[in-house]
Amino acid sequence: MTIHSTLDIHQTFPGYQPMPLIGITSDSSYAEAVQKAGGIPLILPSYPNADMLVNVLKTLDGILITGKPAPLLIQLATERQIPILVIGQKDTDIPGLVREAASFKEAKSLHNRILTLDSHCDTPMFFDQQINFASRDPKILVDLHKMTEGHLDATIMVAYLEQQGLADEDLLAATAKADRILSEIETMVARSNQYVSIAYTPTDLYRLKAERKKAIMLGIENGYAIGRDIRNVERFRNRGVVYMTLCHNGNNQLCGSCRYNDEGLGVNAFGEEVIHEMNRVGMMVDISHAGDRTFYDALDISTKPIVASHSSSRALCNHPRNLTDDQLRALATKGGVAQVTLYNGFLKEEGQATIQDAIRHLNHMVDVMGIEHVGIGTDFDGDGGIIGCASASELINFTRCLLKERYSEDDIRRIWGGNFLRVMEEVQKV
Repeated sequence: MTIHSTLDIHQTFPGYQPMPLIGITSDSSYAEAVQKAGGIPLILPSYPNADMLVNVLKTLDGILITGKPAPLLIQLATERQIPILVIGQKDTDIPGLVREAASFKEAKSLHNRILTLDSHCDTPMFFDQQINFASRDPKILVDLHKMTEGHLDATIMVAYLEQQGLADEDLLAATAKADRILSEIETMVARSNQYVSIAYTPTDLYRLKAERKKAIMLGIENGYAIGRDIRNVERFRNRGVVYMTLCHNGNNQLCGSCRYNDEGLGVNAFGEEVIHEMNRVGMMVDISHAGDRTFYDALDISTKPIVASHSSSRALCNHPRNLTDDQLRALATKGGVAQVTLYNGFLKEEGQATIQDAIRHLNHMVDVMGIEHVGIGTDFDGDGGIIGCASASELINFTRCLLKERYSEDDIRRIWGGNFLRVMEEVQKV
């Protein structure tokens, strides 16, 4: 679905060329050089407070710092990923700044037109640290400020359950914990309901985007939450849970995990019942963290397409959490999607992963599966975050990389949630 925004009519004329707006501090003599490089110069006065600066930064695509240092300006611009050139500290490559600003402007414009969805984040893991989602909270990678700075419209927050024992009391405790976390997410959103709402369907997401509000969807990470009571599947779906990851690190009462599964277990009889019930009530089956046998079992059992909400390519990084090329092809054949995750150890076996490693995984998965079957699930606040894309505030950088890779607008719309939402819509038709 295309998001239409109000444009100046001149921007629709044939031959119109958008030009980046470059803010210049202090020295107006650089304005001509900015113009020659293809930018529009804007001389910035000294602003007395952050609020004024934030308002100005909404319009800027790049900043040229001349004369005295401007620490507040640099801090706020850096948080928003606005390209900056400081005269005297770097080579005076004004054409380079204008090129970067043009790329940033194009990415921002694209994000205005499309819906951007991150299919997996673990921010609720920090609820016990008294986080403030409405602030730019340094303890978490996803909050309202960072979502706004990174031009991210929506994220799926999960109730994560660490795998513990399988005794009846352990399973009851897991169910209670999942309910508690979901309630805490709802409370968090209610505190900022002027700016963010819970979304339950793809239609909700597009409506909230049109209303200029951020959206949170609900997920469960680990089918441990179901316990041994299959009625919990429908109950959690009625609470708004859009997907459930069948397992986490360790076998549970449903299936075998990719970790701590020496027996190579797959989906057991109860797990098969749960998958059928998820199909019946419209809850997506997520096989991230699943063992290889569980993956193929789930693919065979489910009558609806399934997803890997945060998994990358095993061919490029040999980790059991990643998917082999055969798995990627099988998932695509059944209409499913795999969401590249920004988790260091799942992108690169040694050293620190960067945004380029994530793009490499995405490109490979597109080559194997086709553009219709890939997306992004960051795993932010679940140890996700890499150089160049370290929090939600930096997600605009991913789009800039996609544009440099010459993905089309329609391709980028698919990657940024269109494919995932296609599956969600199909699963929710019950």
